[in-house]
Amino acid sequence: MKNNDKVTISFHGAAGEVTGSRHLLETGDQSLLLDCGMFQGHRTDADAKNRTFRFPPASVDAVILSHAHIDHCGLLPLLYKNGCDAPIYATPATAEITGIMLADSARLQEGDAQYYNKIHAAENLTIEPLYEEEDAKLALAHMKPLEYGADFAPIPGVKAKLLNAGHVLGSAMTQLDIETPAGGRRLLYTGDLGRAETLLLDDPVAPRGVDYLVIESTYGDRNHEPLADAEGQLTEVIKKAIAQRGKIIIPSFALERTQEIIFILDKLRRSGAALDIPVYVDSPMAISLTEIFNKHREEFCFDAKFRDYARMDGDPFGFDYIRYLRTKEESQTLNNKNGPMIIISASGMCEGGRVLHHLRNNIEKENNTILLVGYQAQGTLGRKLQDGLPKVKIFGIEHEVGATIETMHTFSSHAGKDDLLAFIKAASPARGVFLVHGDPEARAALAAALETEGIKNVKCPALGEKFELN
Repeated sequence: MKNNDKVTISFHGAAGEVTGSRHLLETGDQSLLLDCGMFQGHRTDADAKNRTFRFPPASVDAVILSHAHIDHCGLLPLLYKNGCDAPIYATPATAEITGIMLADSARLQEGDAQYYNKIHAAENLTIEPLYEEEDAKLALAHMKPLEYGADFAPIPGVKAKLLNAGHVLGSAMTQLDIETPAGGRRLLYTGDLGRAETLLLDDPVAPRGVDYLVIESTYGDRNHEPLADAEGQLTEVIKKAIAQRGKIIIPSFALERTQEIIFILDKLRRSGAALDIPVYVDSPMAISLTEIFNKHREEFCFDAKFRDYARMDGDPFGFDYIRYLRTKEESQTLNNKNGPMIIISASGMCEGGRVLHHLRNNIEKENNTILLVGYQAQGTLGRKLQDGLPKVKIFGIEHEVGATIETMHTFSSHAGKDDLLAFIKAASPARGVFLVHGDPEARAALAAALETEGIKNVKCPALGEKFELN
């Protein structure tokens, strides 16, 4: 393996904020990009951060993708549109899911731009999509699927291996064994790390011999409510909706969170605890992803308890009784239906997709409930609803918030504070820890906790900051 003259890592997204993960490993004249995520937030702020790369896209020699969430893969089409010609390494499930996610992202951008430009035509306000479906296809043509545990060499002087991250289906930690002037060094990039207690997936295991650890810190300042509480909490929300004859609108991440919600509803129905309420999954992408989950449900990355339940139940994602809506026309029929009902629709932070139309039509009605079941980044519509703003803009038009806003903190596919601390102590990084993918408060809290635990050389990199690995 080549002995590299100098090895550095620099942070070009998700540094001091959540979403937009982009980390660049450089070894002399070679560069390896760890994730290429889209920043998700207020439209103007997000557009400025997403349209410009801090490094020349054509200079990237390889990309390793941790998983298929848009804040980790969503700028791949723009990277290749701007001259990148590098292979993309990912697990087979991530490669398959990323194809769906990027095509949907392109369509959503085009559709949202068309709708926004139409309703603001009189003001001469226009927006342009970051990329189109052809750009997504260009990126996907570079995908190189690899199984967990397979050794590969993404660039000279670096050996790599993908390990189960337990975050979403196909998610992987990246283990890099790098030759530096000072000798061999092992860097582990967790991507997003799953929690120890999960509904669907097996939990991640920290490898040994780590020198440098790049780890997320989304929930570095708090732990999650027990997942065991989820069924009871959801039952209470459903009871209220039935009593008020209202709609429960669940803005849900199409990947993982939607499948978790459906799985809980399936368990409630099987146990007899579920109340009689129609359930609609209104997201073509979520439907396609749920079908992929069903196809892979016997694989080792799934938790053994889920695999046992799936064998016993035969239909853990409710295809027999949940209405899965693919077409726009089917979606629009829900506008004229009275509650009670549950509508599960993307996106999870209310920043695009069909859920915006459901919110626009239902947010002012007091008998309705908006149920938030995932992390809401600063600046997003979901965060504004969570923070209790009395008025919000949807497609640029202001609406009074009459609906009840509920948040279930039990759901998260991210490790909580105690999970993060346990993982870092097990990995025992000898030379340094880089905390990424966290708001400043969460990252600072985790850094302080690590200092208390005696873990040295913890860094909270700023956007664009570069460090030498020696």
